[in-house]
Amino acid sequence: MPTSTYYRLPEEKRQRLMEACWAECGRSRFSEVSINRIIAAAHIPRGSFYQYFTDKEDLIRFLLEDMRQYFIALIRDILLSCGGDLLALPVRAFDHLVRPRGEPDPMLGRFVRVLQLNQGIDTQIFLSEGQSFLPQPLWEVVDTGRLRRQDREFADHVFHLMCAVLAFAVAGVLKDPGQWQRQREILQARVDLVRNGCAAPTGPHPEEETT
Repeated sequence: MPTSTYYRLPEEKRQRLMEACWAECGRSRFSEVSINRIIAAAHIPRGSFYQYFTDKEDLIRFLLEDMRQYFIALIRDILLSCGGDLLALPVRAFDHLVRPRGEPDPMLGRFVRVLQLNQGIDTQIFLSEGQSFLPQPLWEVVDTGRLRRQDREFADHVFHLMCAVLAFAVAGVLKDPGQWQRQREILQARVDLVRNGCAAPTGPHPEEETT
């Protein structure tokens, strides 16, 4: 992680460095990221970079953690805005992450580019903590009274399902921006299926009924 020297940098210089780092990670695989290109774009001496980060791997870990914290904070804010309702999360998150014309949230754009360049990266690292897919900051604001069960394991399953349907909808828009409204409608329909249940009422199937 960054040294204390990094955090003492003036905001403008720190921002310029981060923009250079993200620009490099947006065009190169992690294994091919060039510190020389970063320092040239950020207009800092090579020695200065190593006052901020131990090495390239240290920088990449910091960027991924920064991305992770961004998405956790975003989802937490959305959950708070809808009273902790996990089932209201996907559509509200969709409206934030992709605009009606298909423009992605800037950090989402970076996330997609990272995935494209680094095939096989484990996407769950961006949210999961240990055995739970639902991070603690999100669990703290979930209204479990809206769920059939109030334990964290059940909330974790619901959150996983909501992230899955959200990801499919967002991917559909990124592939074809003209599908924004259609993908939103499909997303809402899938959330409603989870909210209301998919199984038929308990009882004999028609073919099992006797006359």
